[in-house]
Amino acid sequence: MPHDQLNRRCVELFQHPDVQLHCWHPRMFWETRMKENPAPEELTEPKVDLRELEVLLAESAHVPSVCAEELNREDPGRVDLIRHMVHRGEMPYLHRPH
Repeated sequence: MPHDQLNRRCVELFQHPDVQLHCWHPRMFWETRMKENPAPEELTEPKVDLRELEVLLAESAHVPSVCAEELNREDPGRVDLIRHMVHRGEMPYLHRPH
């Protein structure tokens, strides 16, 4: 999936009601220039690997991930770790973007 489409998917997942229950601030995942309430269209510069973020957000939103298979091929067990930590209510360390 192209970078811009994947980022758009992550922004959409971030707005999902189940994800919002976690009270995560966008600055955890995107560069916000310290803006307190950035608009979704301003979230264009990720601070973390978008595939890992998509897995985290999809799991939190209880929807299938589109990146899990590719990420598991590249880094076996990474998806399971992210999902496990979400279920435990913990925040996994997400890698920086490539």
